[in-house]
Amino acid sequence: MRLASSSLALLTLLTLGASAATASCGKTTDAIADEGTPGADGGTTPDAEIPEDVPLVPASKVDILLVVDNSASMGDKSAALAGSIGTLVRGVEATNDVHLGVISSSLGSMGGDTCSSGDAQNGRARLRKTGPDGVAIPSASQGFLAYGGGAGATGDLAAFAKDAEALVRGVGENGCGLEAQLESAYRFLVQPDPWESVQVDGNNQATMGKAVDVQLLAERAAFLRPDSLVIVLLLTDEDDSNVDPLSIGGQGWAFASQQFPGSTVFRPDGKSTTAPRATSACKTAPGSAACTSCGFAATCEASTAECQAIKSDPECQKNGGYYGPTEDELNVRFHRMKERFGVDPQYPLSRYVTGFSSARVPDRATEHVETTVSGRRVIEPYTGAPKCTNPLFAAKLPAAPGDELCDLPRGPRSRELVVFGVLGGVVPALATATPDWTKILGADPGAYDDTGIDPHMIPSTAPRAGLPAPSATRGDNGPDPVHGREWETRGSDLQYACTFTLPVARQCSAADPSCDCARDENPPLCGAAVGQQIRAKAYPSLRPLRVAKELGDRGVIGSICPTDPTKGYDATLETLVARLTSRLAK
Repeated sequence: MRLASSSLALLTLLTLGASAATASCGKTTDAIADEGTPGADGGTTPDAEIPEDVPLVPASKVDILLVVDNSASMGDKSAALAGSIGTLVRGVEATNDVHLGVISSSLGSMGGDTCSSGDAQNGRARLRKTGPDGVAIPSASQGFLAYGGGAGATGDLAAFAKDAEALVRGVGENGCGLEAQLESAYRFLVQPDPWESVQVDGNNQATMGKAVDVQLLAERAAFLRPDSLVIVLLLTDEDDSNVDPLSIGGQGWAFASQQFPGSTVFRPDGKSTTAPRATSACKTAPGSAACTSCGFAATCEASTAECQAIKSDPECQKNGGYYGPTEDELNVRFHRMKERFGVDPQYPLSRYVTGFSSARVPDRATEHVETTVSGRRVIEPYTGAPKCTNPLFAAKLPAAPGDELCDLPRGPRSRELVVFGVLGGVVPALATATPDWTKILGADPGAYDDTGIDPHMIPSTAPRAGLPAPSATRGDNGPDPVHGREWETRGSDLQYACTFTLPVARQCSAADPSCDCARDENPPLCGAAVGQQIRAKAYPSLRPLRVAKELGDRGVIGSICPTDPTKGYDATLETLVARLTSRLAK
């Protein structure tokens, strides 16, 4: 992620948390630990009329959804995936009935001021139809490719794979730097009533309105068959960095903004402002009730002990409770959020585990409980109460205005026919068919316990203990076989989970946001000459990896840093194909 500062004027917004001022100011977050993360079985209550799951009937159709990160620096990785697509499609060729669609990781600003509403930065999880340079791919005119005997399908596997490669390459790398990999997949496959747009109302609270993205519904209905094996494959070199706009009393959108509501601490650009600090307890006990946001000091009930604790907290005394001018770069805001901000504005991971597993899911109205007090919406933390038939497990899908969105008949797909893969930022040696989850995620990531984690998997702006130190010598990329070495990020970037040699070195300029070697920083990616980049990088992709872990044997992971760049991601896709054996009809 490399983001430019916004040029918008400073917004006149209420202090974060104004809508959440209650007698108990400590209850402020929808963090993963508070919400809980269900196991592989999904964690929702079975409905009497809609069976939670149905017996597995091996599928004779396959629907493949590729979610491709299109932020800066993803071009080389997209090319590697494109080169390995043939491995995946050949693995499911025998069904003679395959759909393949591609969406990007960009969902726009989610109410903030960072990313535009254009197609590149807000793909809205709609299926892509173009290849490199925006050239239309005729076989993808309906939004996806089809192979086999179905209507509009090709019987030429080589042509099918070639067009799939073109779709992947066409995603590009000029998308939103706040990647929404998980939410994009959820929006396309699961959300019963996908929003048209996210707005901020007169009370500075996010609203998604009542309008529904009918184009997406039509694309979903055409792409997704009720009895297919569904493969969801994410390609990303970063962590999921999307907000739930309605979190934190409807002001979760603020974390996607350069100008943070209520902050008067300007960054050196003189335009953007910093976010509130976390209370002192967050450094050592982020799951405790004492861990909350200093932003609540302005609006909590002063007579309560909880409020006084926030106001008197040493961290909340600094800069009026906000981070200093160089302490909160938006480029690195989305890591260890509860520890650093006292709140976690992202959707809980249970949303995605449930979405890929359960027969019922919430619609927009039941994601958060809302009431109105004195003309202002009071928005509770995410609950995700199951209400509607999950489109992923429905027999018939809405496709036009006026179609029923929620009360859909249950289809024949077992949850065992939904497989989720991640090609992300993870140490290659750990991303095996039987991953060492403790080394990848720590002992209990939901409880903020990273005991046993491999140091490469720790998201940090500062050099991490146990790894080679930074070097000031350009071209000295370090001795570590996984990522080379640490580097001086100056607080504006994260350390890497892994790096890999580019098939062809590139010469680039500081004007290219995808270039890591044209500035005076010295990451372990560069040749001796300024502007020469010889390696590519990835950051720890912890949230997508956690979802894969919770899905059990329906989750497959691989490193986006290939051990042999000439073979791309063949090994991971072979593992994924092997996982499909019992799920496909003979």
